[in-house]
Amino acid sequence: MIRLVVADDVPVFREMVVCALELEDDLEVVGQASNGVDAVEACRQHEPDVIILDVEMPRMNGVEATRQIVANCPKTRVVILTAFEDDGLILQLIQAGATGYLLKESKTDEVIRAIRTAYGGESLIDPKVAQKMMRMMMGMSSQPTAPPKNGAGDKLEQLTSREREVLREIGRGRNNKELAEICQIGGNTVKTHVARIMQKLDVRDRVELVLLAVQAGLVEE
Repeated sequence: MIRLVVADDVPVFREMVVCALELEDDLEVVGQASNGVDAVEACRQHEPDVIILDVEMPRMNGVEATRQIVANCPKTRVVILTAFEDDGLILQLIQAGATGYLLKESKTDEVIRAIRTAYGGESLIDPKVAQKMMRMMMGMSSQPTAPPKNGAGDKLEQLTSREREVLREIGRGRNNKELAEICQIGGNTVKTHVARIMQKLDVRDRVELVLLAVQAGLVEE
């Protein structure tokens, strides 16, 4: 059972999301919040697996709420569900630790898939947002003042050639199934490679791996 908190300041929309999620056998909504402060507190209290979080909320915005949730509840994955697709906002939320970013126009099954994907340790980003994100990151990769996060660029030398190949494809947005096909390896082997890469580079999730791969220039190889 995947335990969820839903945070949105619009009661009608929030209840619609909750009702849709509770129809799924493997999803359980354990808490709700109507502002950023309550969202952080709900995560502390319920320790959910995933929080569905809006960006524009009273008392504390989604960016700061994400930072606090990631810091205080490291096992909770943050999936953003918002009407906003502002470039700067997307980058702030990803850097704050969000592992999913969907627009409110997304279909219910896409939201559910994002939850299950986040719970499984991967990320799912709305295609329109992903395109913006890739353009931003490609721009960042040409800026010498934007080093890879956590100084992980120096740790790339620790990767084997296979791990470097996997990281490059992650940077191109490949999921585990696509990685297995491209690298011609099994699904369990893919998971092992990804886990080792994350450990060696000291990153929290695949979104950070994408950022690092692009900033390090691997995507352009």
